[in-house]
Amino acid sequence: MKNITTLILFFFVSCGVGFAQEDLLKMLETGSPVKREPVLAMFKTNKLINIHTNETVRKNNLDVRISHLFGNMGQESGGGIHNLYGIDQSADIRIGFHYGITDHLMIGVSRAKRNEDLEGLIKYKILNQTTDNAVPVSISAFTNIAYSIKESSDFITNTYRFSYCSQLIFARKFTSRFSVVVLPTFIHRNFVSADDENNTFSLSGGFRLKFTPSASVIVDYSHTFGRPDLVLPHYDVVGVGIEVETGGHVFTVMFSNASGILENDYLVNTMDSWSKGGFKLSFNISRMFKIGGADAEPGK
Repeated sequence: MKNITTLILFFFVSCGVGFAQEDLLKMLETGSPVKREPVLAMFKTNKLINIHTNETVRKNNLDVRISHLFGNMGQESGGGIHNLYGIDQSADIRIGFHYGITDHLMIGVSRAKRNEDLEGLIKYKILNQTTDNAVPVSISAFTNIAYSIKESSDFITNTYRFSYCSQLIFARKFTSRFSVVVLPTFIHRNFVSADDENNTFSLSGGFRLKFTPSASVIVDYSHTFGRPDLVLPHYDVVGVGIEVETGGHVFTVMFSNASGILENDYLVNTMDSWSKGGFKLSFNISRMFKIGGADAEPGK
C-alpha cells in the first residue's frame, strides 16, 4: 500500500515539475511577464469521480446533479451476464442540489440511496490560483453532515445516525489541459462496530486531462489509513472515467470500486476490489440552472 501511495505522489510531483518548466519556457520565449489573473475552470464540476474538486457553483446558479452507481461487473464479485454485468443492480444513487451563494461559497443538499442518507454540505473557496503563480494553488474547504433514515436496530438513538466529513482541497491547473487535486479528509461517525474507529483519516488525489475541447480523461484515488479488516477486507478506492461537456450539461461515464457515493460511506466501507471484479459502471449528469441575477457561466 505504501508503494501505491508513493507512486501516485511521485506522479503528481513529476507532472507538476514538467508543466511548470513548460510555462517558464513560454514566458522566456515571449519575453513578457505573465499577467496576474485568477485561473478558471480547473475542473468542470465540483466532483471528479469519487472525490471533490476545488470548484464551487457560481453565484445564483443551481447545479442539479444525479449520480448513479451500478452493481459489480466481475463474476467473482457477483456480476456477470445474468445481471448484465451489474447494470441490473443499483449499488447507490445520489440526487443533489448545489447552490452558489457567492462565487466562492456553495451550499447543497442531497439524498443517497445506499444508507438512505440525507446530506447537507458547504464548500468555500479560500484561495484561487493566479496566472503569475503569486498564488500557486487553489484551496477550498468542504464539510458535510449526513443523517441516515435507514431502519436499523443498531441506531439505538438518533445521534447514532449522524456522520460528518471535513476536507481541505488543494488544486493546481498546470496547463489549459491538465489539472490535479489532492485532499486530506477527516471523517467522524457517531456509530461504529466495537472493533472499528469513530474517527478516520484519508488522503485522496486525482487529475483531469483534456484530449479534445469538450472531452477529458479523469482519474482519482483514495486511501484511508488504519482501516481494520472486519468481516471483509477494505480496499483503496480507484476511479477512471471520461467527462464530456455538451452545452449546459456535463456528462461523465466512469468505472469505480467504491461501495457508495458519499465520502462518509465509501471512504470507510469499500470492500470491493478491482482485481476481483469489484468495479462498477457509474455516471453523473449535471445540469446548471440560473436562479436570478446576471449570467455567470463557468470558464472554459
